[in-house]
Amino acid sequence: MKTKKFLLRLVLFTFATVAAFGQDTTSFFDRTKRIPDPKTPEFRFIGYWFNRATASNISPTNELLQGQIIGRLFGQNTTNTGKTASYVEQRFVPMFIYSPQILDGVATFRSLFKIDMTWGDAAYGVGGNKGGGFNGGQVNLQTLLANVDIHPTDATWNAVFGLQRVFDNVRDPNIAAISTAQTSAYKLSYWGTQGVGASVYAYLNKETQFRAGYYQLYENIISENDDVGLWMLDIESRIAPKLEVGADAWFVWDRGKNNGGISVLGQGLNSSLADYNGAARLSFPTSKYEANIVWLGGHASYNRDFSLGRFWYDGFVMTNLGTIDTVGATTAKKFADIFGVAANGSINYKYGQTVNDKISFEALYTTGDNNGVADKSVNSVITGNIYGSPTAIYSNHRALLLFPDPKVVNRYYSAVQDISNMGYGVTGLFLNASKDIVPNKWMVKIGSALAISNTTPRQGGNLVGSEFNVEAQYTYKVFLTFGFSAGYMAMGDFYDSPDVTYNHVRPSHDPWVAFINMMWLMF
Repeated sequence: MKTKKFLLRLVLFTFATVAAFGQDTTSFFDRTKRIPDPKTPEFRFIGYWFNRATASNISPTNELLQGQIIGRLFGQNTTNTGKTASYVEQRFVPMFIYSPQILDGVATFRSLFKIDMTWGDAAYGVGGNKGGGFNGGQVNLQTLLANVDIHPTDATWNAVFGLQRVFDNVRDPNIAAISTAQTSAYKLSYWGTQGVGASVYAYLNKETQFRAGYYQLYENIISENDDVGLWMLDIESRIAPKLEVGADAWFVWDRGKNNGGISVLGQGLNSSLADYNGAARLSFPTSKYEANIVWLGGHASYNRDFSLGRFWYDGFVMTNLGTIDTVGATTAKKFADIFGVAANGSINYKYGQTVNDKISFEALYTTGDNNGVADKSVNSVITGNIYGSPTAIYSNHRALLLFPDPKVVNRYYSAVQDISNMGYGVTGLFLNASKDIVPNKWMVKIGSALAISNTTPRQGGNLVGSEFNVEAQYTYKVFLTFGFSAGYMAMGDFYDSPDVTYNHVRPSHDPWVAFINMMWLMF
């Protein structure tokens, strides 16, 4: 009996104790309470590593830019076909981000550098794009970004000052992925580089983004009126759950008078740089000129990135307007007007589980002019490739030879390097189909491309060429991939013209390329 009474008292005491402590919430750890997020570190590192081993029948005869070959295939970079070239390249791109906690995240400094080299090229020297020679020791660090980002607490805007990315897109390139810039707005076909200046990025409301920026392209002599400046205004709004529309206005105030530029290539409408890049190069009665160039355009995207369905539509229309004045000893005189148009549209269908299970078709059209400024009117499309190299890097087409391929290190060239196609204009058609054989692991792709010149060069035809390409990519770990790509381009009668090759002779062999690569994005 005593034992039963003892057990009963023990049970009652236990329940009473639990109930009593249950009322004291400070006595027990609340497991529903969220663990606070760790503070963002003041100093962060992001890195990109790229290796590429290439075999191709394309090679230059004159490496003007010290190991870096950029520009139009068969153009002034002296690239030609005939001999088989094989080489291995590597690229390392480190980014350093510093955001001191004492400023509560209001100010952030970003710097981005690049180290490119071809295995076995040079050592113990000074200059970019080299350093793979035995013993190393090359001074080859190139600065791509060095800017300060001011973002007040709880503000819907931020301002960026210094050396920064200059993209033809409303989104802040410090935050948005480069792949987004390649597939939206103007797809980097006008501006896709870096430059010094000031930008403001803002959300006017929950659905509307805005960008205003000024970038100093060339200063030249600080006491003279010989600068080149770029102003950009962009706005984009999501007017429906799947539909984004945007409008853009850019302006270049070109008073460079043919001064400045890259090495001996110069810069501007009548520079060797424009010819080198495959852009529209114009000839004036005098070497010096002034120009006011305006870009006005609009773009739209439906279901971008397959966010809410299986179809993704995208397109843009951009116009070039402006005036060109020739400059004499004392005065400037109006010489020509500018009016060019570019249009682009794409249709993408996602038929499977992953984003790589898709079929895509894209078309590009740009107006052309086969007499330059002879009739006092320029109808060619003008891009940033007349001011830098490379500046306009259109790559959403996924071709390898006919249009530029971005998966390169020191050798970046193609048949239509600039969407103006030397000023002749171009119609480009692209068809690609890809499939994840193993979801998010093994991807294969086949693609084709066709380019037709919209005006005819002297003694030549309109067909620039056609291309067939294949690609395979294996994702070994997250952000660590290995790939294989190969492409073949059949040249058209466009190259019968002596005006479109550097040696005025049609190339004897169609170009081809094959390469394997490794990419690693480091966090």
